[in-house]
Amino acid sequence: MGRVIILLFAGLAVAGCKQHIGDSCGNSTDCSVTGERQCDLAQPGGYCTLFSCDPDTCPEGVCVEWRFIPSRTAETWCMKSCDNTGNCRFDYACVLPSQITDTGSFDPDLPVEDRVARIIDLDGYKATAKICVALSPDSPQPDALTETELDGGL
Repeated sequence: MGRVIILLFAGLAVAGCKQHIGDSCGNSTDCSVTGERQCDLAQPGGYCTLFSCDPDTCPEGVCVEWRFIPSRTAETWCMKSCDNTGNCRFDYACVLPSQITDTGSFDPDLPVEDRVARIIDLDGYKATAKICVALSPDSPQPDALTETELDGGL
């Protein structure tokens, strides 16, 4: 009986350590000890994700297709979805994929032919979601909070 309890707690401890999509990481085992999630170290602070997702297969967040023209260059990753920049980690912004330029900047008026990312989920709610991304350092920031907004207007 004691062994069963110890194994149960050990299983819960391992399951409790699983990171969420979009969490910071230093290597893939930070995201998942079983290997189903990977750490994208090209992103600031690392980014827990699933590579090569298919529509509606991300356990959380949304499946985003990057560099889809031409299709042979496309990659898909699970990305954290958000409502505003406050939902994202420090150094990340909440934007529509259609507003990300090929240089990693934010452009709310980006022409269709210049878009590099799109959500491929079929679920209507997910298909219109924003995602947490690290924009290039010189990019304008969406939903930027002013000092007045941060202090409640005091």
